Amino acid sequence: MTCRPHAISSALWLVALLLSSCLPTPTDVPTSQGRIDVPGTFVLCEGLWRQDNSTLWFIGDDGTVLRDVVGTINPGLRLGDTGTDVHVRGDSIWVVVSTSRSIELFHRRTGLWLARLRFDDLREPYAMAFVNDSVAVCTFLNDASIAEFNPRRMTVRVARAPVGPAPEGITVLSGRIFVANSGLGDLRQSEKGAGTVTVLDATDLSVVDSITALPNVRTVLADPRSGRVWCIYRHLVSKPDSLGGVIAYDPVAKTITEHYRLRAPTSACIDPRSGSLYVLHAGGVSMIAGGVLRTILSRQNNDAWYGLTWDPRTARLLIANARNYVTDGEVIVADTSGAIMRRVDVGINPGRMVVVD
Repeated sequence: MTCRPHAISSALWLVALLLSSCLPTPTDVPTSQGRIDVPGTFVLCEGLWRQDNSTLWFIGDDGTVLRDVVGTINPGLRLGDTGTDVHVRGDSIWVVVSTSRSIELFHRRTGLWLARLRFDDLREPYAMAFVNDSVAVCTFLNDASIAEFNPRRMTVRVARAPVGPAPEGITVLSGRIFVANSGLGDLRQSEKGAGTVTVLDATDLSVVDSITALPNVRTVLADPRSGRVWCIYRHLVSKPDSLGGVIAYDPVAKTITEHYRLRAPTSACIDPRSGSLYVLHAGGVSMIAGGVLRTILSRQNNDAWYGLTWDPRTARLLIANARNYVTDGEVIVADTSGAIMRRVDVGINPGRMVVVD
């Protein structure tokens, strides 16, 4: 398979371009024996763009770590380049691999490869979301469209539905699909629809609404408990004094109900019990609850905190730390008071994580 980065964000994408020409090819991640048919966490490590070294790790609750689920269980098979999203639903794992232009399907408890959905029109899938068990949608970072597909049969149902430039995050709530059109920061910010969230009807993919004035919006997160969608926008590199922000959007009233400013927020997760939102940003992790924003964990040293996930079983936060983006990263386990409970070394550029029982 071929290769490329997570929307490592437009800024990191440029860094990866520069580094790829001067870094030696990383050695293969060594494999280890372990099981994935136990409770734990899948960690998708992007690797380096055009190095074909994305890996899917599994950290078991029993303390074991399987360093390369795909290669260990399927000898000769590589995940590709670059893994940008991972989902577990029922007995299946879906991994989105952008530069390889594919979505890979694996069996959740055995890790065996089952099928591949490949896009041969040069569009690179970036993130996916489920409408239901038989309907899923995905964004294409290098285009201005999404596609609808059957995640079980791995067949395309609707090849192209237009949205805004460089769609990244995608989520589904109450029959509506929300798509974050980042515009890749400054790179496409002058194009129509950049810095917006397109809202589509999930039944026919028609556009029913648009949330505007969200420069470099990258993440959308549905909160079924409150019926709102959180939208996270970064900032433009061309405006170094600007801040990013987080908004809560009510899709019924079509209004923004909350708005907070943060420096370079990138991702978030929700505690489904309380509705508290945890946001990863340049300074660390902050919590939004009851209309109040407060920082609970400050980023340490020069670490690059790259992804954030909620563990509903332990009520703890999982932070993907890419460190310096070119060496192995780690997963940091922290409680909601900010205390770090555990650290687990993983592969290069860990980003998306999924907790499973």
